Amino acid sequence: MGYKGFDFENPAAIYAEHVRLTAKTNIDISGLSYEILKQHKTVQWPYKKKSQTQGTPRLFTDRKFYTQSQKAIIYPVADTLTSELPDANFPFILTTGRIRDQWHTMSKTGKVNKLNQHYPQSFPEIHPDDAEKLNISEGDVTVITSKRGTVQVKAKLSTQIKQGVVFLPMHWGKILGNDLNRANNLTNDKVDPVSKEPDFKFCAVNVAKFKKPFQRIVVIGAGAGSYGFVKSYRELNKDDQITIFSKENYPFYNRVMLPDYISGEQQWEQLVKMKDEEEPEYKINLLRGISIERIDRVNKYVLDSVGIKTPYDILLIATGSRAAVPRNVPALPGIFTMRNRNDADSFKKHVPAGGHVVIVGGGLLGLEMAASLREIGIKITIIQRTSRFLNRQLDALGSQLLHEEMADQGCDIYYDDEIQLFYGRSKLTGIGLKSGRKINCDAMILAIGTTPNFELAKECGLECRRGVIVNERLQTSDPDVYAIGEIAEFNGTLYGITAAAEQQAQVVAAYMNGDIASYYKGSLFMNIIKIHGFDLCSIGLPECPDDINYEEVVFTDKAKRYYKNALSTRIGW
Repeated sequence: MGYKGFDFENPAAIYAEHVRLTAKTNIDISGLSYEILKQHKTVQWPYKKKSQTQGTPRLFTDRKFYTQSQKAIIYPVADTLTSELPDANFPFILTTGRIRDQWHTMSKTGKVNKLNQHYPQSFPEIHPDDAEKLNISEGDVTVITSKRGTVQVKAKLSTQIKQGVVFLPMHWGKILGNDLNRANNLTNDKVDPVSKEPDFKFCAVNVAKFKKPFQRIVVIGAGAGSYGFVKSYRELNKDDQITIFSKENYPFYNRVMLPDYISGEQQWEQLVKMKDEEEPEYKINLLRGISIERIDRVNKYVLDSVGIKTPYDILLIATGSRAAVPRNVPALPGIFTMRNRNDADSFKKHVPAGGHVVIVGGGLLGLEMAASLREIGIKITIIQRTSRFLNRQLDALGSQLLHEEMADQGCDIYYDDEIQLFYGRSKLTGIGLKSGRKINCDAMILAIGTTPNFELAKECGLECRRGVIVNERLQTSDPDVYAIGEIAEFNGTLYGITAAAEQQAQVVAAYMNGDIASYYKGSLFMNIIKIHGFDLCSIGLPECPDDINYEEVVFTDKAKRYYKNALSTRIGW
C-alpha cells in the first residue's frame, strides 16, 4: 500500500506478519508458512512445527476444553423470549445484518466503487403484502421508528423477507452529518445476561411512508436543469406548489440542438422537452417571458419584471449561462450568438441562401454549427484562437482527425488567429484578422464560450466565486435556496454540461422528498459532437497524465479516421 508499516512486498509477507501474531496462543500457527499453505491448500491448526504435514488434530476431539476443569460448560437458554415484542404502536419485528458486498460499517469496503454498485444506499426490506397495506411502493422513502429513534430510507420490496418482519442492513453510518441511515438508531441495548451478546437482531418498530409538509417552490429558469427538476420532483411529489419563471417565451427546449433547427434537420417541436399539452400533467405555474429582478431572502419572495412578488419556501436558481462576447464587438446586424430560439430565428432570416458565415471558436457549438450550415450550402470559415480544435476534450491526434473531417466538409479553417476589425455600417460585411487577412462575409457567429448568469444570486448575498457555491445537496449558503446547472460551483468546478444539470436536479428533488442518502458527488465530463457521418465522444481525461499511474490503450486506423484512446489507472491493481 506504500505506507510505513504496510509496505509489504507481497502477500507472503502479509501472511508472515499474521503468523507471528499467533505465537504462544491457542491458535499458534508459527510453523505455517505461505509456501506450505500453497502446497497443501488446507491444514489443521494449531501448526507449531514446520516438520508437520497436516497440522494437529481437530480441536476438542479429545473432549478437553479451555476451562479450569477442562470440561465444556453448557448454559441453559431461558424458557421465555426476553427480546422486545411488537405491540399496537410498533407492530413489526426489525432484524439487522450484513449484505453481500459490505462487512464493516463501510469504513473500508464503502470506499470501493464496485462494491457500492450492489446496494448504493441503505434500505428496509419489506414483504410486498406488508408494503401494500402501508401504501408503500418500491423506492418510496419510509420512516422506521422504535422506542429509541428513527431511520429514513428507501424501501426495497422482497418476498424473501417474512411478513411482519423488516430487515435493515447495519453498514451505513452518518451521511453528511445526518444519521438517519443508522440501524443502531432503532436497536435496543439489551444483552444476554451470560454471553453478553447484544440483542441487535430483534426489536419492535413501526413502518410508515414518508410524508413531507407542503411547500411553495419557486424555480428561476426554464432550461435543462429546471425541466429535469420538475420531471423528477413530480414523480415523487404531486402536491407541492411549483412556480417557474421563464425569461424566454419558449421554455424547456434542447438548446444544444439549435444547429439542427437552423439547418432544418429538426423542426422546433422536436427540440421541445415539455409540449404544451403535457404541461397540465406536471401541475406547474409556468410564467413565460417574465424574468426575476430581485430575490428577498429575508422575507422569502422574488420580485419579477411585472412588479409582482411571489413568496417561496424553497427557491431553486437555474438561470444557466449566456454567450461570452468580447468587449470590442460592435452591436451590428449580422453578428450573432447562438443561445436561444430568437438568436436562431434572427440568424435564419438574415443569412441568404448560399451565403458566407464566419464562426469564431472551434468548440462543440462552433463545430456543430459549421457542420449544420455546410449541409444547407452555406460557405463556412472557422477562426480558432488556439492551434487545434477541442484542446480540452481531445488529444493531439484526435484534434487532427477532427480537423481533417471539418476540412473535408468544406470549411476554411484559420488557427492561431483572432478578429480585430469589423467591416460594415448598416450590417456586417466582413472581418479583419490579427494576421492581416480580410474575409468578406454575410454573418458571424460568436461561439467562444459562456458566462454563468449568477448576478441575481450575488446581489441577494449568496456566497459566489466563479459561480454560486453549493454543497453536496446543491444548497447555497442559504439552505432554503438551491442552485443547479451552469451557475452551480461544486468543489471549485463549474459543470457546463446538460448531463450534470440533470443529475443535480435529481439530487435536489430526491433530497427535498426525504431521501437523505441522495447527494451530489460531481459529474463525469462527457462531450459528444453531433456531426452527421462523424461520431465523436470524449469522456474524462483527454490525455495520459503520466506513464506511472496510468496505462494508455489505443486503437487507430487513420485512413478510416477510426480512433479510440482509453486510459486506465494502475492504482488499486
